[in-house]
Amino acid sequence: MMERTPVAGFGFLCWNIQKRSLAEEFRREFLHLLKHYPSDIIALQEVKIPETGAPGHFQPFSRALSCNFVRNRHHFGVMTLSKLPLTTHSPFTTKVREAVIATKKSALLSRHTLPGGETLALLNLHAINFVPHRLFVRELTRISEWIGSIEERRTLVAGDFNTWSRKRQISLDGVMREHGLERLVPENEKSIKSILGMPLDHIYYRGLTPLAASVIDTPISDHNPIYARFSVG
Repeated sequence: MMERTPVAGFGFLCWNIQKRSLAEEFRREFLHLLKHYPSDIIALQEVKIPETGAPGHFQPFSRALSCNFVRNRHHFGVMTLSKLPLTTHSPFTTKVREAVIATKKSALLSRHTLPGGETLALLNLHAINFVPHRLFVRELTRISEWIGSIEERRTLVAGDFNTWSRKRQISLDGVMREHGLERLVPENEKSIKSILGMPLDHIYYRGLTPLAASVIDTPISDHNPIYARFSVG
């Protein structure tokens, strides 16, 4: 288990929670994770939130949601939680719909005030799946344009990228390099959910120094969360 670090910085958690937000098992595991992995910013994918508002275990955080569909009085999409001041947030949905299930995917660009006053930009996303590679690249081009509009030097791009093929991973890495973003490699990278040996979840960063990174084994979702601590020095 990762120990608390006295080095100045912030904790970041990225997790596809498989629509488990409202389950009691998720609530218990979420609070357990926060106790052992202090997180100032959390990027969640596949969130399920009732129209009446976020559940109690999300209430201590500032929150922003990018919804990709609504069903039975619940909103689904990506959500960013923050204990740091969340100053702006902008939602984004794909133009392409996935085959069979015919839903779009969503992303969320948010800005957070770091200790010391600088601004961090975070793009939390769930990339399009179940489409031909050319459509994946088309949506990746839109994401690239959005990243290109980010003026902040300190930036995170994180989420479930659905990189289940080498072609998808190569295309994604190329876009991230173009914008000066480097992929974070956790110490136990093999615990990240993968298909055909290709990890689906990633954290990319620039203008930050990673202090530690680990994948946390949990039975709550079919994805394991990735936890990292970053220094802004």
